[in-house]
Amino acid sequence: MTKRVNELPQLHNLTKQQQKILRLPLDGQYLVVGAPGTGKSVIALHRMKKYEGQKSQPKVLTFNHVLASHTSQLFSCDPSTAMKWLYQIQYKLTTKYMPERTSPSNLKKQFNPDYDQLKTIFRDYYKKEPIQDLIVDEGQDLPPGYYESLMELGFENFFIVGDQNQQITENNSSRQDLEMVLGLSSCDVIELDENFRNTGPIALFCQHFHTDRASPLPTLPDRPSLLKPTLINYSTVNSCVETILRSADRDTGKLIGVIVATETRREDYVNKLSTMDIKRDNEKPIISSYSSNQKHKNININFSMGGIVVLCDKSVKGIEFDSVYIILDGLKMTGSNEDLMRKRLYVMASRAKDELFLMQNASYPNVEVEALLPKETHILERDTI
Repeated sequence: MTKRVNELPQLHNLTKQQQKILRLPLDGQYLVVGAPGTGKSVIALHRMKKYEGQKSQPKVLTFNHVLASHTSQLFSCDPSTAMKWLYQIQYKLTTKYMPERTSPSNLKKQFNPDYDQLKTIFRDYYKKEPIQDLIVDEGQDLPPGYYESLMELGFENFFIVGDQNQQITENNSSRQDLEMVLGLSSCDVIELDENFRNTGPIALFCQHFHTDRASPLPTLPDRPSLLKPTLINYSTVNSCVETILRSADRDTGKLIGVIVATETRREDYVNKLSTMDIKRDNEKPIISSYSSNQKHKNININFSMGGIVVLCDKSVKGIEFDSVYIILDGLKMTGSNEDLMRKRLYVMASRAKDELFLMQNASYPNVEVEALLPKETHILERDTI
């Protein structure tokens, strides 16, 4: 496979708006909001660089393991997933398990701390945990109680980047929540509104799912696409897999994201993409994946190489691919929550830099999701294979 550019932009290449944010003092509470591709993670990492040569180093917290791995590949640091880090602190201080809220509807165990109890516990351990400045990426997916609990321990300096339109967890924070927790007024929140990731047509498609004006709607980039976002109805799963493999063979330096709804489909696509034999002009692509169910948390995804990465939709927060294939099969609404589904589609689609395809089985179309897609052909084309 061919190498691709995956590096942190140089400081002099940042916009005046981004450089202004980086001039903020290291002490204090700050909230940066912006749509996907506006450079929130870039700003967070450049802020990390400001600590070089300082006695104390900040803690970088991310939403999931994949984002933590991507972050560490962009800049030499040791990020942690936010929830795992909190659980480790609590257990180290108390040697007891985290007090959790019970949720009978969740068959799968999830992080669900009882923050009211946790705040009471942490009050007894004020300043007994080493205090660091915190840089939090995708901070909207952590509830207010998360930040309030850390404040009870004595944490004071928070630099949070997020986007209310990308909330995909049930326990989250709105922009207003974060303003209240940090003690900010609306005028103190820094907004980013220029999209550097997507092409114009992809950004226009993503705007269709922009549901919450709490984060500014970014200006449409001028960068063109060879292809418009396209909904492809395929006859067989094999034809879908073959399409993705041929795309990887045409450009071995392209990183392709295949985003699926469930673990079962993730495993199925990894297997099919790894074993299907097609006539190639180049070597077989690297097929990478990650599951939160893995016993080991090592991420084998190399974002500096071309290839194919298969992930469930909740694992793609904060990362980007040259091309994205969203598999609509099995993607279901939670109850009748159209707003949550729009946000999930918004997150998935906005990962694409150059090409975006939505794929579904022609015999079993995803009717409820397709009803949310734009009808205008200048925004979303339709095709069959």
